[in-house]
Amino acid sequence: MTKEPLDPDFQLLIDQIAAAEAAGAPCWHELTAEELRAATRDMRKGAALVAGVATRDLRIDGAAGPLSARLYVPAGAPEFGPGLIYFHGGGFTIGSIDTHDAIVAQLATASGVKILSVDYRLAPEHRFPAAHDDALASSRWAFDNAATIGFDRSRIGIGGDSAGANLAASACLDMRGDVGRPVRFQFLLYPNTTIDGLTTSRQLYATGHYLTLATANHLFRQYVDIIQAMDPRVDLLRQTDVSGLPATFLAVGHCDILFDECLAYADKLHNADVPLTLRTYPGFIHGFYGFGHRANKVSEAFQDAGRALASGIGHRPHL
Repeated sequence: MTKEPLDPDFQLLIDQIAAAEAAGAPCWHELTAEELRAATRDMRKGAALVAGVATRDLRIDGAAGPLSARLYVPAGAPEFGPGLIYFHGGGFTIGSIDTHDAIVAQLATASGVKILSVDYRLAPEHRFPAAHDDALASSRWAFDNAATIGFDRSRIGIGGDSAGANLAASACLDMRGDVGRPVRFQFLLYPNTTIDGLTTSRQLYATGHYLTLATANHLFRQYVDIIQAMDPRVDLLRQTDVSGLPATFLAVGHCDILFDECLAYADKLHNADVPLTLRTYPGFIHGFYGFGHRANKVSEAFQDAGRALASGIGHRPHL
């Protein structure tokens, strides 16, 4: 495996980040969690507003109290129809329903599926297993309150991006066998599936490709210690049995430090006979769905994701 050239639009973004750091801007792994949140909060303000999606802010049940959430209803969606529970990325430490507003709205538009985006608790204020507990509790809440939010209980999926995809995958594993809450689809965008090890992609793209290895490790340390990092809820590659999971869509860019671990988890799913659609994108960095306003080809990735989500939960099963 050799280092792959970046898509030109992403190369421009990386060059701008390098120029800012050369001019004295701190590297992300040098910042506290609060400083990171401030530094990244406005990164996606250039994202275009998405027309044709109605939103409603809610308070839902987490594992230790109420959580904020936002319901996205695309134009033409039926009163009761398919729904996706979504968890944002950010290394369990940063990110929110606001930072991922454009991503979720575009996914809703591309798929025609209603999406409930959840603000789970963040580290270091809330360390492991707070986020995982919130993901499971909020997923159960969505099933139990499907009538209130317009979800068809037989057509509910769970998904997210990066750390949020880790939470989604863990919730899907925990909910296997819950006959009253049957998860129909698993939607994973560049999930971190392990915190341990030094894969080839982690070495090749450790620096100069947006999410650096130093930053990823800095974020992870806010949430877990060395022992907790090996818990199979966090380290999905330590799961001994992934059979019985719902059909899955998994997407990842080639120039992402998480590329190898995403493929490793995809292999586990495939070997367990889980129906799998895997999409990989040459020249794309980690977090690419958040940069549709900077990279033209991301629109194609949204269409891929939208089609997969629509076909995965957008139609009633044949009876």
